Amino acid sequence: MTTSITEDTVWAGVPQGGTGGHTPPTGLSGAADPVKELLERHHRLCARAVDPLEIAAGLEARGICDRLAATDYRHRDVFSLAEELHARVERTESDVPLHAAPGEGKGHRQGPCAALRTGWGPAGALACLWLTAYALVGDPLLTALLHGHRALAGRTGPLPAALAGAAPTALALACAVAPAAWCAHWFAARARRALPASRDLAEFGRRTRPALLVAVTLFLGALLAFLWPARSAVPATPNPVLHYLAAAALGLLLFLAGLLTAHGLPRAAVAATLAAAAAEALPPLTLLAARLPGCEALRWPVGWAAGAFGPTALSLAACVPPALALLAHAVSALSRASVHGHR
Repeated sequence: MTTSITEDTVWAGVPQGGTGGHTPPTGLSGAADPVKELLERHHRLCARAVDPLEIAAGLEARGICDRLAATDYRHRDVFSLAEELHARVERTESDVPLHAAPGEGKGHRQGPCAALRTGWGPAGALACLWLTAYALVGDPLLTALLHGHRALAGRTGPLPAALAGAAPTALALACAVAPAAWCAHWFAARARRALPASRDLAEFGRRTRPALLVAVTLFLGALLAFLWPARSAVPATPNPVLHYLAAAALGLLLFLAGLLTAHGLPRAAVAATLAAAAAEALPPLTLLAARLPGCEALRWPVGWAAGAFGPTALSLAACVPPALALLAHAVSALSRASVHGHR
């Protein structure tokens, strides 16, 4: 049902003298409608939004705060201003929602497997592949570079201890794909339901932030649930606790990167995965460089860390800081109404 708001309604009962010390928007006279001028300047934002909260988020991103909404546009806050813009905007067939399906426009649509999209470009995809490959064979690689290929032979049992972590980690990550998709879909559905139920942006953030943390917790629980029996089947695995933590950190990093990418925020996802991949690539590159004449000293830091804590500790140290940074960013970014929309 279309709401019709006229200029007389907007300006009814509002004094026409002054703007609280602020100059009205450029080109407006005292009898002009500032909301109409704002609507013309941001027509694309208003026409493509599926909810007033998306308009409010867009206005705040453009520097229009509650104070300006009150002084320049005669509204109590940005949200009430966004409600009027959403009601007054005229939409055409070319105006598709910001979060329409791929066939309906350029936006993003949240579906059951939305978090598994690979929309973060070649650099992010290569970083993801490197992180996964390193989780499987990174420890044997460092062991071979530190002690030679003979260090991988002569272990008890048919499976060398240095290779014991590959199969459980691969199995756990593969089994965790379905829970990751479900958790991402559950969070997106909760956020969409919070859009019409929230009265302002602050309330929407209070509703979505706990939902995101619950989704992350459920995914990590599922990943560890798959990893625990898989590693228990390989009793020769060294430092099992470090392997659990490293796999959890990697899973958290990839899950958050996919979730942010699915909501149209790939920049932070790519940066975090590249940072983790670079940190994991540094130890083997350092060991290779240490083989050059006069560079033997480069071997000492990696050799000391791997000897004191195990090679898995290096992977854990590479993944934990980017994963925690991405979690902090996701809590802030995914609590904005502008990244959510209806199906």
